[in-house]
Amino acid sequence: MQRPQTTPEKAKKPRRDEVLDAARQLFFRQGYHGTSIQQIAQQAGYSKRTVYLDYLNKDALFMTVCAEGGELLLEKLRRIPKGELAIETAIDRVMREFIDFSGRHREYFRMIFSEATPEIIANCSEELRTAVAELERACLGVLVYWSEQAMQKGIISRLDPWEVAGIFVGSATGIILLSMGGSQTVFSQKTLESLVQKAIWTLWKGLKAPAAATNPPTGNTGEKHGRRNTA
Repeated sequence: MQRPQTTPEKAKKPRRDEVLDAARQLFFRQGYHGTSIQQIAQQAGYSKRTVYLDYLNKDALFMTVCAEGGELLLEKLRRIPKGELAIETAIDRVMREFIDFSGRHREYFRMIFSEATPEIIANCSEELRTAVAELERACLGVLVYWSEQAMQKGIISRLDPWEVAGIFVGSATGIILLSMGGSQTVFSQKTLESLVQKAIWTLWKGLKAPAAATNPPTGNTGEKHGRRNTA
């Protein structure tokens, strides 16, 4: 009996990558709760036992895919040049990159910011947990850097810069997720993106140091950007 021919792509691709490709497709399409190891194994063309040779469990597969999305986001954020932009322009650029990521990579965004939970992460290996934590810290660290710069220059009050960054990301994430949960019936996608900008600069205004608050900046600032797309 003649053996079936294997395509070069199939021969070159490691089994681990084939399983991850299958998991990614299913998580994108069905979400975490709608996907099982059995489905992933079937999609990849392997048995469940074989999947477990490369991945600890479904949670490990899920967080590995989430980490892919985190790397994409970090790559976008690291393109923002340090030391070349005015602080408020840089903050505005960070948030625009965040919004752009949510639009271009909706499935990754949903998985990272809506479906991933501490319980899922805790069920992964220590190596993967550490990698995910470092990635999250690196992404948030971009906003932390600019928040620290703003504090040093007396633009905003002195607070924990990690908390400031968390407030910004949390506010933006909440509004963006509205667009993924059916709120298009109330707000268009364009308006929701505008709301993110308005929320961030409303928060920024509240963080202003007393002297800076009495002398609002002029020119190409985030507050100006926040007034766009209000129609």
